[in-house]
Amino acid sequence: MAVAAPEQLERTDPDELSRLVADARRAQLAWRDVSAGDRARVLRAAARVLRARAGEIVATIVAETGKPRTEAIAHDLFAAVDHARWLAANVPRLLRDERIRFPQLHLRLKRAWQVYEPIGVVGVISPWNVPLGIPFTSVATAVCTGNGVVLKPSELTPASGEWIRRVLEEAGAPAGLVQIAHGEGPVGEALVGDPGIGKVFFTGSVRVGRLVAAAAGARGCPVVLELGGRDPLLVFADADLERAVEGALYASFLNAGQACVSAERIYVERPVHDEFAGRLRLRAAELEIGPPIAPARVEPWQPTVLTHALPDEEIFGPVVTVEPFEDEDDAVRLANGTRFGLAASVWTRDAAKARRVARQIEAGTVWVNDFGYTFTTGQAAWGGVKASGFGRTSGRHGLYECVNVKFVDADAGRLRPPWWFPYDEVTERGLQATLDVIYGEGLERARAAWRHRRELAHVVRRALNR
Repeated sequence: MAVAAPEQLERTDPDELSRLVADARRAQLAWRDVSAGDRARVLRAAARVLRARAGEIVATIVAETGKPRTEAIAHDLFAAVDHARWLAANVPRLLRDERIRFPQLHLRLKRAWQVYEPIGVVGVISPWNVPLGIPFTSVATAVCTGNGVVLKPSELTPASGEWIRRVLEEAGAPAGLVQIAHGEGPVGEALVGDPGIGKVFFTGSVRVGRLVAAAAGARGCPVVLELGGRDPLLVFADADLERAVEGALYASFLNAGQACVSAERIYVERPVHDEFAGRLRLRAAELEIGPPIAPARVEPWQPTVLTHALPDEEIFGPVVTVEPFEDEDDAVRLANGTRFGLAASVWTRDAAKARRVARQIEAGTVWVNDFGYTFTTGQAAWGGVKASGFGRTSGRHGLYECVNVKFVDADAGRLRPPWWFPYDEVTERGLQATLDVIYGEGLERARAAWRHRRELAHVVRRALNR
């Protein structure tokens, strides 16, 4: 909930979107030829700029979102700085051309590589609740892989979005490489529909995410979607109950429950359910609510702990349910009993049980005796399954979302492929024999080579053009 009017920034006319895309493309055409090492140096410098400007950035985030300064630092700044540092350290290695080897007998002379090329210009549409951390991750990844970017931050947090362009340009990124489009839904629609956008990264609700996917898919544009969640938190009877209560309090009520990974469904093993629920209610009642600066525009919603199930819809507010489960199988069934699959957490002292349960939960991330920290780390993949989206925005998997993978063959042309025209009966039998010789098991290979020696000789002569 914003507590201060957003900085007055000029709204982007949807008809102007194509100009922003073209400007980003012009800058990107030169940027794509900059070495991965030099692009990494820009990201390393961006981390320094973020730390140097931390006070100003945090003030902007707090003014636009109303979140506590601690959360602006821990969720937004930490995420941005850590991702910038991780990208700087790993991009040169992860984008290096990859030699592809062929152990197959008939392909031994082949030489080939997989190369990672920029997509061009990508679109990023981000929400208000983590207005620096979420978009910076996608923008920085796109930039360090050689792309241009058009970012549409939430209309509620435009100034926070502007910091991303400012930081990257101060760090040495070319002017114009990152463009910012301000406005409501029609601006996002224009961005998704622009033919100059090669990929769209969207974070937001399931409903809007589906619209984005449909609009992009209509023109064959790929998307990465990080959508809502009804994330479960499982507390077993052998858990450290005090730690579990404090973890659940944080997981449920950080950012007033307005986080896609908020724990909205808590399931507690029956022997400790009542004690856990009672402790959580007491701690929730102690939370100080309200904005950290200006008076709230509306009366804030009190943190609420319920003991009955709610419909399978994301709440996105300071409301959590606490229900009992009977055993491990019941816990997994309840955790997976939703269309969402973004994240989950498991609280137990039994490491084997934790691993077993984590493997069965349908989610993009599962934490054990902790919550949420991986979002702020560069190396951990981030994203959901089921209705919570697809694709990843962090780690090497997120990095490869921002490139086109191209296979490049470098054949010396010394051998003529025997499967080229013209076809004849002997060649057909020879290729069948070759299949058995190359892929047969044990003595099958030797028997096939002897049995079809004449046909194999014919195949070899064809390959040698004799």
